[in-house]
Amino acid sequence: MISGTSPGSITIIGTSHVSIESADLVEKIIEQKQPDIVAVELDQLRYKQLCGDQPKEIVPTHFLRNKAIFQFIAYWLLSTVQAKIAKHFGVTPGVDMKSAIETAKTNNIEIALVDRDIQITVNRFWNNLSFNQKIKLIWELLSTISIFNSSFTSEETDFFDTENADIVEAMLLEFRKFSPLGAQALIDERDAYIAHQLLILSSTGKNIVAVVGAGHISGIKTYISNPKKLPSLESLVKIHHSRKFPILKFIGYSISIAFILFFVLLLMAGVQNTFLLKLFISWVLFNAIFASSLAKLAGAHWQSALVGGLVAWATSLNPFLAPGWFAGYIELRYISISLSDLERLRELFSTNDVGVLHFLSQLHSVPLFKLILIVAMTNIGSLIASLLFPFIIIPLIAPEIGGISVLFDMLLLGIENIFQIFFNSILPSL
Repeated sequence: MISGTSPGSITIIGTSHVSIESADLVEKIIEQKQPDIVAVELDQLRYKQLCGDQPKEIVPTHFLRNKAIFQFIAYWLLSTVQAKIAKHFGVTPGVDMKSAIETAKTNNIEIALVDRDIQITVNRFWNNLSFNQKIKLIWELLSTISIFNSSFTSEETDFFDTENADIVEAMLLEFRKFSPLGAQALIDERDAYIAHQLLILSSTGKNIVAVVGAGHISGIKTYISNPKKLPSLESLVKIHHSRKFPILKFIGYSISIAFILFFVLLLMAGVQNTFLLKLFISWVLFNAIFASSLAKLAGAHWQSALVGGLVAWATSLNPFLAPGWFAGYIELRYISISLSDLERLRELFSTNDVGVLHFLSQLHSVPLFKLILIVAMTNIGSLIASLLFPFIIIPLIAPEIGGISVLFDMLLLGIENIFQIFFNSILPSL
């Protein structure tokens, strides 16, 4: 706990989000201090969730983009880990924040939400991770869930019972080892944002008690003591675009350019239109078969699978589109997703001694999981088809023009003809 005056007082309580002792400490200090404002490490969405005032429906289109799906998985796994820890201690997740809110309401004290919007935080954090780091993050979270599905040893219990023990905070600090930029978005930037909010509140001369996770104490204290070190508030709330090399986009563009170039070269070589038409139809059907089959395997209705399959050839040529989006939109005519799906998923991951097949079957029965699976599998099917097409389909139809060697010669001829047109039309004018 730290205090300061500038000009109003700021008392900061460092807590564990899954500790009943922290909840009691928060209540005790607020009762003693009787501040003008109780500030909590929450944004509007998490505040509503904690108070039970949240929408029952999820906006389904938020889950139809690949990046949004993986961001959701990471956030959901992290919240699942915290829920499991809270269950182990026999408390509600966020019990410290709930105690602060209830005590403030009981004493008619104003409540201030001083944390950054969770969607901005998750976006900036996710875009700061490399592809390998994203895989490692999800793997570590899954591993942590599996630990909580097994019995605790006395040594593990002692670890969790240490002062201010909060494994979620510990995991966030651990991120610094493999992604300093990820930790910056998830911890340091939020420290700065919270410090900004507290300084703004205290500038009115009001006394504040702020309740934050123990892992944020040091950063917030540093910023409050040295406000000149604070980054601008505007820089902390911008949607952050990834600075990592977009490997998946690169693959998508490469496939698109290669396929278009392949057709252009054959056209320039004077290949018969019937061969080009057959090649194009083969491309459409090959993509449709793989995309629709994997969508159906994921549990999509026939209409959804067919739509995903029929647009797969076009989306393979456009990295900004994905057949899974189309399959997902159609599937939403038959299923509805809600926040209860999240609770159901948490329950499933909390179940012990369940067979793998039964577990997968139960997962598939949750509409939200099914929607995500259909989107992902449709996209994977289209990607597989695009990668296999040159090695399976082209050799099958190449004999019509004399075989692979002749096809290769025609591609070279197409390149020759393009250069010839260039030199004949451009160079004379120079």
